[in-house]
Amino acid sequence: MSGMGQTGSFGGSTWNYALPEMMLPPKRTRFGRKVRASVLSLIYGMMKSGLDAAGVYSRLHDRVMFDDRRNGATTLVCMLAGYKPELWRFVMPRFRAALPKADICIVSPGLRRDDLADLCRREGWSYLSTATNDVALAQNVCYRLHDRAQMIVKLDEDMFLLPDTITGLLAEYHDIKAEGVVDPSFVAPMIPLNGFCYRYLLEMLNLLDDYEAVFGRAQLATSGLAIHTDPAAARWIWERTAPLAETAARLNSLERRVLLCPIQFSIGLIAFERRFWEQMGYFLVHRHRLLAGLSTLGGDEAYMCARAVELSRPAVVTTAVLAGHFSFGPQYAGLKALLDEQPELFSA
Repeated sequence: MSGMGQTGSFGGSTWNYALPEMMLPPKRTRFGRKVRASVLSLIYGMMKSGLDAAGVYSRLHDRVMFDDRRNGATTLVCMLAGYKPELWRFVMPRFRAALPKADICIVSPGLRRDDLADLCRREGWSYLSTATNDVALAQNVCYRLHDRAQMIVKLDEDMFLLPDTITGLLAEYHDIKAEGVVDPSFVAPMIPLNGFCYRYLLEMLNLLDDYEAVFGRAQLATSGLAIHTDPAAARWIWERTAPLAETAARLNSLERRVLLCPIQFSIGLIAFERRFWEQMGYFLVHRHRLLAGLSTLGGDEAYMCARAVELSRPAVVTTAVLAGHFSFGPQYAGLKALLDEQPELFSA
């Protein structure tokens, strides 16, 4: 049966909706044509609203196991963890020492680990595990569940903190926002092994010439450079910035700098407002990639940084706070060897 068609989009696909002629008013008169157009517009609007609502629902829900120890705090600290247990004996004591008064939730996308569940039980933290291995979806679920949190600190399980890292980062966020030059999407600390931070850090420590003599120009980029791919570059950075407390003291002896990031930032540790997460439409969940068995790793970062630009809310880095990043993927084995050789570089 022939009919008039309308189109809409959902999940990255375009759908055509054909309406049978018997559902529509006759088009023999001008009045009939107007009524017909109104009915079509109404039906299409209802369909679009339904699809939009389904899209939002799919971004915020998954099958989960949630060990709920929420305290209703207005600050949430969320760590994505579960895939690098060999780092936990170094990372977790630092994490514990850096925690402010907040709701704490460890999130494992796509798996559940009994050792993490036990750790969270002992510490009084919540533990969320999701059925789907997608960091964007897992974060959305976590933030939805912690609906009283107005400030969110998100970090990965390979971030090495100092005792004042999280409290300092939150204070810097509020100061930068209050200064009014920009409305930040998120604020990040100085991270030595980071494609944006490292050049500024090397300049401040008078190490830039030494680095470039070995690894070439220290460009600012999101991927593809020695700082992202070469284990020797990661080792070089760690050997010259650890212990982290000493590097933090050197940076704090210099003038504080607020850096606006013009590239996609590696969001290993960031602080942001719940309002921005809502404003950007939550993290995009690439359902079609998940259904095809393709990786969605990094999708949260790409989407968040793109939306930050669209919404005129730039990413900001402060030199007043420092945190260490263990490695990028291609560098992991090389850095694990350094960890085994010189564990004191990574200890609190």
